[in-house]
Amino acid sequence: MEYRGKKTDFNTFKVGTIFNPIQISGKVKAVGNEIVLTYPSRLEAMSLDPSQIAQNNNLIYPAGQINFSVDITKKVHVRINKQNSEITVSQTSPRHSLIRHAALIMLEALGVNDGLDINVEDTVNLRHCGLGSSSSLIASVASAINELYGRPLSPLQLIRYCAQNHGEEIDGAENCLMPVQCIGGSGACGHFQGGLVIIAGLANPICLKDLPENLSVVIGVPKDFKHPDSQIMMKAEIDNINGFKRVGKEYSQAIAYRVLHQVIPAAQEGNLQPLKELIFDYRWDMGGIQNCAFAYPQVVDLAEKLRPLREDDEVKILSLSSVGPGFFALTSNSDKIKAIFENLNMKTIVTKPHNDTYRVLRIT
Repeated sequence: MEYRGKKTDFNTFKVGTIFNPIQISGKVKAVGNEIVLTYPSRLEAMSLDPSQIAQNNNLIYPAGQINFSVDITKKVHVRINKQNSEITVSQTSPRHSLIRHAALIMLEALGVNDGLDINVEDTVNLRHCGLGSSSSLIASVASAINELYGRPLSPLQLIRYCAQNHGEEIDGAENCLMPVQCIGGSGACGHFQGGLVIIAGLANPICLKDLPENLSVVIGVPKDFKHPDSQIMMKAEIDNINGFKRVGKEYSQAIAYRVLHQVIPAAQEGNLQPLKELIFDYRWDMGGIQNCAFAYPQVVDLAEKLRPLREDDEVKILSLSSVGPGFFALTSNSDKIKAIFENLNMKTIVTKPHNDTYRVLRIT
């Protein structure tokens, strides 16, 4: 296993590299031979302080996040192979480098050298469009391994360990990863109950709230988006990083005040209106969407066509997710929002909020 010193750049690194190690006291022992679990996806409505993603501080980004956990799940199957110490990933699994990275850093953290056979089923494998596909893939595999060895890492330890050693795949370079900012939302959505998951600091949950079962989540991704690899996306983001710094400097204190005194108290009483207004203000009027135009320049015009939905009472939340270009709406009228997204030439996914944690289907 390769350890590195403090990383301050955005250069590639080797799969399995650990920048922020964790130590477990005592000997770890497997509690079974194999495990199957399902793991939800996250949608990120906004950062609480986007300036905190503008500089690489050894892969630690205390930006805070407002997330929605959704019922788009990965099914992860991990089996211990005592015959060798190899990590074998099935041919049908997506993005092998991320799965191998998750397995390598977990085996190192747990202090075991067992072989692992891993299979991941991901029915919605849309990369780099805001669904947290990379971070939830790493978190899901890490969670399965942690469960298989008796959960020696607590939820918060596991969330931080994955986030602070996060990387994403590079096409044609199976043994290298690109450092990409990870705040911890995918880990938090898998480990804490609530369709609404707000985290602050180093992925600390400050608001967990179940969302009504009668609401749906409609996701729209532009049909002409090419889903480039992380190296291309990260280079474009670095070239536009000053926008994130400006928004954080200009608005982070006002955002924090609104989250603490308006959003959280109202959400705990089942009122999402202050949250809707904050997200909309951040994305449409503070520069949150403009800053993400590097990923898909047409996103600004697309957003303006969606602006009228701010006044639509059937839309409880509307946002770009992460840096996009995927939009999502939490709504009581999924058919209407699906039609609006499709009329704007977006492919759509309709799902539900996921108010639970990841689910262990079996461990034997």
